[in-house]
Amino acid sequence: MFTVVQTDAGASDRLVEDGVFAGSGLEVDFRRCECTSEEDLIEHCAGADAVIPAYAPLSARVLSELPRCRIVAFMATGYNSVDLAAATARGILVTHVPDYCTSEVADHALGLLLALGRNIGRLHDSVRRGEWDFEAAGKPDRIGRQTLGIVGLGRIGSAVAARARAFGLRVRAVDPEVDAAAMSTLGVERAELGEVLACDYVSLHCTLTGETRGIIDAAALARMKPTAYLINTARGACVDTEALCAALAAGSIAGAGLDVVDPEPLPAGHPLRTHPHVIVTPHAAFMSSVAEREGREKACSEVVRALRGEVPHYLINLEVLRRPGCRMRPVTA
Repeated sequence: MFTVVQTDAGASDRLVEDGVFAGSGLEVDFRRCECTSEEDLIEHCAGADAVIPAYAPLSARVLSELPRCRIVAFMATGYNSVDLAAATARGILVTHVPDYCTSEVADHALGLLLALGRNIGRLHDSVRRGEWDFEAAGKPDRIGRQTLGIVGLGRIGSAVAARARAFGLRVRAVDPEVDAAAMSTLGVERAELGEVLACDYVSLHCTLTGETRGIIDAAALARMKPTAYLINTARGACVDTEALCAALAAGSIAGAGLDVVDPEPLPAGHPLRTHPHVIVTPHAAFMSSVAEREGREKACSEVVRALRGEVPHYLINLEVLRRPGCRMRPVTA
């Protein structure tokens, strides 16, 4: 019997998970809990063979208290809440689901761009105040003659680029992992960060790493045009929140569309909640009925593979397989 703990699903049912484990041929005791602290995780996951988190803080301390855990299978694209080095050192596999919500996040990012570029939020607020003035939010530029700068041209960044080009936007991108030829096939110009920051819209689609944490800081914001908009559907910590608030207050940039923020959620009364030129959504870009099911299903399938002694499809820390203490082993072991 294997114990699998889902730590912070937020889902109203467990039909997806039960279905995957029932069809796996394994005996699985599947449990669900809302673990938001290290203490909660240690209490509920100490005897687990597998942990399925979304954002739960799986620190080195927590991992040290999980002696049976073979796999941490994120039901999300991001995995920055796990200490990857500590997991690898302990022989624990870490997986994610990099492709479950590409369309949803790309659509959301472009939706924020269009709402900002057409001043839809401000026009809507004007109507709600009882006004009926088509110039209430000024005279926006034509979107088809503007530029979009993308930071990170992976699955989601590439999908955003395709959508943006359909609206006539000229697209530039910075990504050290993608060469100019590959970008050219997408109709994207390879650029340096400074050139991307000079665009009319700057959209973040990078993973959160030591290099990208705070990549949009005061210096980066100062390189943006006063008419430009920042869009973030990646990770909140990619943006220095205080620097963004200062830039908005000074009019250094025109506004922002944020699905992710730091901290999350924003405290009550935070200036980003009420700024007239900012659209904030509650980390919802990934959400659709299809994506939610797919993310949960794929994470559980990764758990099944690891418990069977098979290599998961979306293994992040590949080097763990070469460690003598790797905890992945056949069921019969």
